[in-house]
Amino acid sequence: MVALKGRAIKSFLAARDKDIAAVLIYGPDSGLARERALHLAGRVVEDLKDPFNALELSDADLKDEPGRLADEITALSFAGGERAIRLRTSGEAAVKAVQTLLEGLDSGHLKPNGVVIIEAGELSPRSGLRKAFEKAKRGAALPCYADGPADVRAMAQEAAAGEDLRFDQDALDLLVAILGEDHGLSRAEIDKLILYKGPSALRSGPATISLEDIKASLVDGLGDAMDDTANAAADGAPKRLAAALYKAAAAGASPIGLLRALQRQFARLKTAQDFMDSGESASSAMKKLRPPVFFAEERAFENRLYKWRGAKLEKALRMLIDAELDAKSTGAPQREIVERAALRLAVMGAR
Repeated sequence: MVALKGRAIKSFLAARDKDIAAVLIYGPDSGLARERALHLAGRVVEDLKDPFNALELSDADLKDEPGRLADEITALSFAGGERAIRLRTSGEAAVKAVQTLLEGLDSGHLKPNGVVIIEAGELSPRSGLRKAFEKAKRGAALPCYADGPADVRAMAQEAAAGEDLRFDQDALDLLVAILGEDHGLSRAEIDKLILYKGPSALRSGPATISLEDIKASLVDGLGDAMDDTANAAADGAPKRLAAALYKAAAAGASPIGLLRALQRQFARLKTAQDFMDSGESASSAMKKLRPPVFFAEERAFENRLYKWRGAKLEKALRMLIDAELDAKSTGAPQREIVERAALRLAVMGAR
């Protein structure tokens, strides 16, 4: 079966397809891959710590026994019920075992008593694992790519709705700007936010997540570090930027999260400049931004408005777009690309 995409993945995860006895989950987002693997295994086995019905294997387990997967998928459980067999592989080391499994399933020679779930990292289109699953009738492949802003927004809204919560628009915008592309890290931060607000069982009715809630639960530390980075770059302060980048890395900020903070800073400057070009004063332009500039930051933001104007601001925005394209397509270390872009902005701002 060819790799599932978009809505097809959601449908597959929502309702188990009993004709599928093996699933390949691959891609650069390890957090999303793990979440999907646990979700699928949980649909087969209620307790994933069950020693009889839940099994985890590695490449080392298959090295001398390439038929191990085929044996495990047909084995009956001492406790009764179906079994979930999870394999974490580096990729090509498991190809022979997977081919044996899929050929047996498609031919009808193997009668599965559960499902095999394979977690791999990023696989090229030429990967033996991907090719084996694309040919299989009883196998499905689920790619896991980095979350974009729309994915993070949807995940946050869905998680909040499950606890009878909704977001103020400003709060949701800030949350999306803070979080990066790693699905697992984003999920953990969203869960922390919901825990801070309180699950529905502890409240008498619906509630709203405000900008203040985001700041109180998430911004301290990680968010502050990313804001410090964006502010230092926009202020044209390379030395301060170096310290902010170190602080952000120590706080666990992802490279894409830092890039989003930089993009948000310069996009707000562009929006304010557009208001000023239409006749608004700097003070009025800052108040019209959503969210508006906080009182304590007004002087610094106004200085940036006069520092970044016209072609200089347009060049900065193009640099950030190029940095995102490079981070997602060149294969070079993302942190190096983002930090280099931030430093170039700081040097530009100092002129």
